[in-house]
Amino acid sequence: MESSFAVDEIASCTNSIITYIINGISNKLPIKERDITTVLNVKGRLFNMALTQAKTALQETFGIVMVDVPDSKSGKAIICYNEDSGKSVLLFDGEQQRQLTLLFVLLSYLFMRGSDAPQNNNTSEEDLVNFLNGIRIHFDAPHEYFGDNIKKLITETFVKQLYLKREKVVSEMESEVKFYYSWGFRAHMEFDKKMVLEATAKILKKPPSFFVAKYQEVHQEDKQMET
Repeated sequence: MESSFAVDEIASCTNSIITYIINGISNKLPIKERDITTVLNVKGRLFNMALTQAKTALQETFGIVMVDVPDSKSGKAIICYNEDSGKSVLLFDGEQQRQLTLLFVLLSYLFMRGSDAPQNNNTSEEDLVNFLNGIRIHFDAPHEYFGDNIKKLITETFVKQLYLKREKVVSEMESEVKFYYSWGFRAHMEFDKKMVLEATAKILKKPPSFFVAKYQEVHQEDKQMET
């Protein structure tokens, strides 16, 4: 079916979407489609056509990948990430790079935490706090390198950015509430588990194959991507 929109109209809408997304991705929060349509005052087929073109242009020109967030509770949303991780790091200021360092520590711990049970990468907040305490990073205390808001970064910022998934679990008697962490959707998009395993193994001075379950997990995922 031929488009009922002029080429210039589609191009203008596409450029507006690209501008909106580029201006809005620095905080790494999911971008809601309804916010784009409201601000740009466009919807329906024109928006869908322009969004498709914007996705292609962003990836081909800037290396920015747009993907839909699954099971978004606040309506259809997207996240954007740079497919060239090396180039991506150069775009961050000092504070953002420090946050990414902390994030990598957290994701490495969550991934390796389930070494004896593949795919079972959840861990309690209590265990996470104990781990951080062991490397002198405290939830409620300023850190010389990572700053003053460690707890907020972990429990709010990284969760809202979809790097971490934080789930509330109430005991059957409802007398105890616990929180559990695992990799969030954005983490799965941006971080390579094989790289995480290799970096962790190097720090611990062990071969990656020493961590049998995780070694098998990352290589199984590689095989699935190849097929």
